[in-house]
Amino acid sequence: MKKLFVLCSLFSTALWGAEAGLQNYLTDEKNMMFDFQHEQNTIRSGMLKNSWVAPINVSYQKDWKPKADGKMHATRAFTIGIDQPIFKSGGIFYGIKYAKAVRGANAKEIALQKRQTVAQAVQILFEYRKAKLQRKKLTLLVRNGAIAIERQTELYGAGVIDSSILDQTILAHNRDTAQMLDMDMAITKLRTSFRFLSDKNPDKLRLPKLKMLSLKHYKKGNLKLAAKKLRAMEKRYSAKMTWAKYLPTVTAYTHYQYTDQYTPDTMKGYKNYGFRITMPLSIQAPADIEAARLDALLAQVQVRDQRKIIDAEYALVRSSLRILDRKIALAKKDETLYRRLLKNTRQLAKAGEKTDQDVQTMRNSLEMKKLDRRIYYLDKQLQLLKLYEKVAR
Repeated sequence: MKKLFVLCSLFSTALWGAEAGLQNYLTDEKNMMFDFQHEQNTIRSGMLKNSWVAPINVSYQKDWKPKADGKMHATRAFTIGIDQPIFKSGGIFYGIKYAKAVRGANAKEIALQKRQTVAQAVQILFEYRKAKLQRKKLTLLVRNGAIAIERQTELYGAGVIDSSILDQTILAHNRDTAQMLDMDMAITKLRTSFRFLSDKNPDKLRLPKLKMLSLKHYKKGNLKLAAKKLRAMEKRYSAKMTWAKYLPTVTAYTHYQYTDQYTPDTMKGYKNYGFRITMPLSIQAPADIEAARLDALLAQVQVRDQRKIIDAEYALVRSSLRILDRKIALAKKDETLYRRLLKNTRQLAKAGEKTDQDVQTMRNSLEMKKLDRRIYYLDKQLQLLKLYEKVAR
């Protein structure tokens, strides 16, 4: 059990170490915007939670009226009062629950939006590094093409081959050169896109090493699923609030008034208090209640649908990773083969049976196979990022 605990701890440390690195790619402005959104959500949900508490109404009035003596006399009046619902057939209780659900759902959606923005920056970084590797591969391919053109030009001059073979080699070389220029443009665009999200230098950043998440963890920490669950709770409480809206409400009230204008039959200052029971009778009530009930049922179905989507997403990533692992295995096999061919070519070159151009071509081919393996590794990281962008830390 101790060994199992240690292994789990090491896995968790590695997992969260990689995950924690994902938080450092955004600009300070982007992080501040998400922080402000969280603060706004906290404040607004607090206001919604306390919305059942009625405000205290305070008024002060001063009038000037002419009297029999021809002078203007001032009259002042001060009033303070409150009408506070104390019972709404469960509406107050469900209103508080509703506010908590809204706050939680908004918080999950803001967290998901931040995770997706971070993931977008990391994705661009991975694609940028991948494009640079592909550019190196194209450079080697162009070099091999130049060597092939030089050799076939000599063979064509000696009458060994016809012009069509040389033409095809030249066209392939030009096509690879044009593709290399296109890759230069793609690298520039990716670098610019990264600058929109991060202040960091993409060439100096250390790439995160993402690990495969378990399906249990992917479901448990899935921000989208958590948000939909809270939205379902929100709709359920909203339906109960709608139902309670058409039931009796008990309101307690009290008012205090002070005035300069009084007579022997009135008081200079007085207060009154009491309670009242109200119940709206609306022809729209059945339809309103039914619509709210259907909203709640729809939200529950969306939660079940999201669970199926999560299973499908996870299965797709696992399938993609298996295919990429096979590609990496093939690249390793090709790398071993070309390393052996390079060794043989060098020995033949020493014996005078091969040229230095043959050695260089084989060396370039070996380097391209090494680059393939690194490119496939980045493809795996891009697949894993699809899981990380939806999961809370």
